[in-house]
Amino acid sequence: MTQAQLIAHYFSDSDNDIDMETQPSIDNETIERKKQNRRKWLPLCTYNDKNDVIKKIKDDGIWSKTHTNITNEGKRTYYRCNQVKRRGKQCPASIHVLYHSENECVTIYKTEDDHLHNEPRSIGINQQSKEVICELFKMKIKPKRILEILEEKALPVPKKRQLSSYLISLRKKYYGAPTISLGELEAWCQQNSLIPDDNDKPWVLKYQIEYEDEIDNDDDNDNGDHNNDDDNDNGDHNNDDDNKNKFRFFVTTKRLLFNASISNKIHVDTTYKLIWQGFPCFIIGTTDMIRQFHPFGFAVCSNEKQNDFEFIFNCLRGGLLNLNLQMNEQELILIADGAEAISNAF
Repeated sequence: MTQAQLIAHYFSDSDNDIDMETQPSIDNETIERKKQNRRKWLPLCTYNDKNDVIKKIKDDGIWSKTHTNITNEGKRTYYRCNQVKRRGKQCPASIHVLYHSENECVTIYKTEDDHLHNEPRSIGINQQSKEVICELFKMKIKPKRILEILEEKALPVPKKRQLSSYLISLRKKYYGAPTISLGELEAWCQQNSLIPDDNDKPWVLKYQIEYEDEIDNDDDNDNGDHNNDDDNDNGDHNNDDDNKNKFRFFVTTKRLLFNASISNKIHVDTTYKLIWQGFPCFIIGTTDMIRQFHPFGFAVCSNEKQNDFEFIFNCLRGGLLNLNLQMNEQELILIADGAEAISNAF
């Protein structure tokens, strides 16, 4: 009876392992592999902490893990040079890490062979191309045109997916995260609540932040929705909306409020053509004799109910008082659609 040959435990994600010469088959027969040139390993350095080894390999930036062997001396993890493609002729330079079984020491070994590739393989977008892309991004150039400009400048042109990912990181760097929490919104409103000296500099005239555990459920129960189609919904749906976090804030400038003080017509409505964080903007303003629209400011609210429109009208009144201005409300005409939430709030 043929006895199976015992070999070291082996875990690998690679099909090629030149450190193994035999491999047991399913029927316990030993299959001889093709004889290959064995590499000579030289000890490079020994560390007392494995985290130092991991940091060194990461800082080198040229090694990728291939497989692991469990031996009597300890676990050996092998790394290949990633400056060449994984599928193809490999660079003869390589390292492996021995985690000693008898103590906590970790030793790095390297091969006698040196790197054969001339230049390191470029990963990601070229640095010079990044600088040009950053400048074009600030100029609000479209991605397709960015690729054309890079080609015209004879610079390395990244793939569309690479460019898209890099533009996302630039947007986050210059404009912040694409989403904002309720706490961050409250902090932003507080920072921008002071009335500026510049007549054209916007500021937050007023804001309200209501967290879920602080909301008074009686606040909106008797107020109609802006969309009349929702009036037929059951009460449970409305109660669910009332129990969620709420926010309201109004942004304007001194010059826009001055326009409100000399107007006798007022338009107000929400528009889904201009949204912020998925919420529609509330636009309030007036029109002149040639039907040109002049805004007084804009607001963003988490709902479109009567209380939200009351908030907007109160903001307008309060802002005028802060600037020692006033509006002739006796002759003021409201121009809006048939939503009861707007007419009742006015």
